[in-house]
Amino acid sequence: MTTMPHPGRLLRMSIVLLGLLPATAGAQDGETLFKQNCGACHVIGRRLVGPDLTGVTEKRSKEWLHKFIRSSQTFIKSGDPDAVAVFKENNELIMTDINLDEAQIDQVLAYLGTFGKPAEAATATATADTVPEAPITYTDADRAAGRELFDGTRALSARGPACISCHNVNSASLMVGGTLAKDLTEVHARMGHAGITGILGAPPFPAMASSYANAPITAEEAHQLAAFLEEANTRRTEVPARSAAVTYSMFGGGGLALILLLIGLHWRRRLKGSVKQDILDRQLRSI
Repeated sequence: MTTMPHPGRLLRMSIVLLGLLPATAGAQDGETLFKQNCGACHVIGRRLVGPDLTGVTEKRSKEWLHKFIRSSQTFIKSGDPDAVAVFKENNELIMTDINLDEAQIDQVLAYLGTFGKPAEAATATATADTVPEAPITYTDADRAAGRELFDGTRALSARGPACISCHNVNSASLMVGGTLAKDLTEVHARMGHAGITGILGAPPFPAMASSYANAPITAEEAHQLAAFLEEANTRRTEVPARSAAVTYSMFGGGGLALILLLIGLHWRRRLKGSVKQDILDRQLRSI
């Protein structure tokens, strides 16, 4: 004969299970938000572009994490000593502002909360038993292809914009690039292959994310671009700011001159009299 649990015990068990469901759901949603908004720069268990976030919810308060995630630069400029220290520890690499509301940040923190000290210890054990990854190698073909993709000589497979439209790299083989975004001459030294390919695969910057939302960069193209940026950092050519100004002035002035010439040629063919000038002339001659 099967005995039924006491009703009070069932009630307590139900309350416990119901209390766990929101936290589990929040962690699951937080994982998706983390991958979409943070995964390009952070991974759990090791450093990528940004630091390893294992145990961060135990190290920092919820209020502190909310401020740093929402706008790290605003928080740093406010003078918070811990925020300034984190900024300096990470080579003053600027973390972009995250467009998440309070509830979504809570979900991300719930997900990160599942990687506390026990997870950190487990990760360290697993890392000790893991065979080191093979070093990334670039071929001359990779570097050449990356240069063509960067300057737009060869189009990206999904037809996204060329990097040079927003970024500059000091290289003798390239013309001066755009100034809308950060100079990438030394980016490989700062971020390495994993950081560059991570950002190219899941851009965390709003303008970049918008540009490549419907035109993603493939893994092969990201590898080739990283190869070119590694070469650019190794063989960089210092380009004075005055040189860039001269280059833009030449192209801008030349373009303006061409436009004015075309307008002048078109203007010479303009109608110089009335539409019915010939009729008027005949009438005048008949008088």
